[in-house]
Amino acid sequence: MAARCIIRKERALPTYAASGTLCDKVLFMPSSIARYLDLLDEQREAIFRELGALPDAVLWYRPGPRVWSIGEHLDHSRVNNCFLRRFMIVYYPLPSVFARLFRHRPYKADIEDFSMVSNYPLGGWIFPPKYTPRRPVSVGFLHEALRAEHAAYRRFYTTHDEQILGHILLADPLIGALNLVQWLRIQAYHDAHHYERVRVRIKDREYGRAAAAAGELKE
Repeated sequence: MAARCIIRKERALPTYAASGTLCDKVLFMPSSIARYLDLLDEQREAIFRELGALPDAVLWYRPGPRVWSIGEHLDHSRVNNCFLRRFMIVYYPLPSVFARLFRHRPYKADIEDFSMVSNYPLGGWIFPPKYTPRRPVSVGFLHEALRAEHAAYRRFYTTHDEQILGHILLADPLIGALNLVQWLRIQAYHDAHHYERVRVRIKDREYGRAAAAAGELKE
């Protein structure tokens, strides 16, 4: 299936123009980067509040072969974020030279959720989690690790000019070329997708009973 890069036309795409322009003064809206960074934090804190002090037996229980546990979904999000952030740090310097030439031009900041596109791969096995049932850690450790990774994202994005980030393109073989502002939104979508899988598990009483029973068998 050909990659689809569809921008939602019904939404206003704020902070397209260079800072200080009439567009900025009329919209009075926070930057797209600020909104997306806040979204990363809000989503993360919401799911860990729902998890609470989850027992390790439930956190690392795999309901089937090649099916991730709750802990693996959470750590995969961290690993995925870490890979892209480190790649952007290395990638940024060269294209930023050319992006400066276009920094006063409009750019797109929003992007659709590709997990809602038919046939879009959602396996997540490209970036396997570091922590697994064979290498378990506490839910508190996972929380702090993901919080630290999102803080590193915030440092990267807030120390670079958004008008330049909006004109640096990074291509993906499946979804095409997106600018670095759009990639931040994609990361928030990606996190939300895995959080929702976690949310389904913790609301499933049968899952909790099966995990507890499996934990008792190991003891």
